[in-house]
Amino acid sequence: MSRYTALPDPFVTELLAIPGFREFTEGFSLCPECERCERSLVYLTPAEQASARTLDMRLYGKGSATRLNRKGCRCPFYLGPAQGCSAYADRPLICHLFPIDIVEHEEDETYWWVLFGACEEVARGKLQGRVEEARALAREIDRRMPDELRRSFMADADAAVFEPVFYDHPIHYLLPLTPPAP
Repeated sequence: MSRYTALPDPFVTELLAIPGFREFTEGFSLCPECERCERSLVYLTPAEQASARTLDMRLYGKGSATRLNRKGCRCPFYLGPAQGCSAYADRPLICHLFPIDIVEHEEDETYWWVLFGACEEVARGKLQGRVEEARALAREIDRRMPDELRRSFMADADAAVFEPVFYDHPIHYLLPLTPPAP
């Protein structure tokens, strides 16, 4: 059993219960040659921040911008292409979702579920041509996501550090995020 068992947000259990979610987000074979997500910032939900602090993990940023690593640095769980993620089963919620995420559409300040084309699995791997399947999964995730977590993801999108590698590739806008109840 990993020492990080308490780290993932409780919503991960809900994600894993969605039919087709595991098949869509696990078992990628192109990760060792790509490694883009390992160099991206790993933002933590409020529940994950609290758990990380009890585990004495070093965190960067404040509030919704609290993360496991700094811009340009690999995730501390990533052990290189040969070994991959040392906390894969207990990785944070944002990593469970990847390459699906929530971003702010700056033109109209709305929030959207997206599929990042920067992930080689989306570009040419097992997810190529599966945008509609990603849209269906995003719709189901959106339906199940608690408002507190929805607010956290929106705040994360607002406070996110720009990562050009993700915006140099196609971003598939799947559907708008349902706004949380007032």
